Amino acid sequence: MLVLYFLLNDIVLDIDPARMMHPLDAQRFEALSLDYIAQLGKEMFAENPQAHRLNPERARRLCYLIHMKLPRVNAAQFFNQGNRGKAEEVETAFKSLNDMAMGMMYQQQAKGELDYSKVDDAVWQRRAA
Repeated sequence: MLVLYFLLNDIVLDIDPARMMHPLDAQRFEALSLDYIAQLGKEMFAENPQAHRLNPERARRLCYLIHMKLPRVNAAQFFNQGNRGKAEEVETAFKSLNDMAMGMMYQQQAKGELDYSKVDDAVWQRRAA
């Protein structure tokens, strides 16, 4: 299986589904609802808005769980609107981006040319909101 690129907030993570979990784990996680998975992400980002940078493996697992529930989704944003530490103040958004755009963002990131404002302008449009 090919590597999956998944945009989490403002970084593109490379996810190898074959390495993410064992078949028994996959069966167990299939029972999780999307709401439950989103809540896990909200808690993670309420704890630390930079969780995706500080713990990329945990971020990859979250992305993989989202992808298992929504196979066409390859981008997620967890945006903390309030004070740090409150999961209910973290908003979520999911998107499906085309493979070419994901590949281009991954290449820009590898060159150090991808930053929050570029991702926000191209994908999330938070500043305009």
